[in-house]
Amino acid sequence: MESINFGRWKLTCDPESTRKAYAVVPMGSPEECGCEPCLNFIAARQQIYKPDVLELFRKLGISHDREVEIYHMARLGPGRHLYGGWFHLVGSIVSGADAARQIAENTWQPHLEKTSDSFSLGFRSQIELVRPPFKNLPLVQLEFTVEVPWILDRAEPSQ
Repeated sequence: MESINFGRWKLTCDPESTRKAYAVVPMGSPEECGCEPCLNFIAARQQIYKPDVLELFRKLGISHDREVEIYHMARLGPGRHLYGGWFHLVGSIVSGADAARQIAENTWQPHLEKTSDSFSLGFRSQIELVRPPFKNLPLVQLEFTVEVPWILDRAEPSQ
C-alpha cells in the first residue's frame, strides 16, 4: 500500500491492484449507456481530465476511460453541461471528511475540492455499483463533478 495526499484527504492505496482490476473492465459507463449526454461525455473526454487529474489517476491506478458511473446533472447554459461521476480504487481513507455531506434524511450533497474552474473531485468510503473485478477488495470511491462543453452535432438537452 502507498500513501497519497490530495486536498483534505490522506489515502492508502494499492495502484497495482487497481490497475489489474481496471484491465478487465471492458468499457466505461458512458460507453455502456450510449445515451446522447453520455456520447457527448465520451466525445469531450480528452478535454475533461486535465493533466493534474490524469497524474492523480495514474498514481492511484485509475483508468480514466473506465468510469463506474457518469450522469448528466444540468444544462448550465448554451453549450455547457454539468456532469457527475465516479471511479473506484483499491485502498482506504485514512483521514479527511467524506466527499458527500448529508443535508436531509435521504439527501446528500457533494463536498468536493476544486482542481480547476470546471472540475472538482473528492473521496468517499460509501461505495456504489461495484464492478466484478473490484468485488471483495477494500475500496474508495473517487467522485467528481465537471462542466463539459456540448460538442455533439445533435441538439443538446434543454435541462
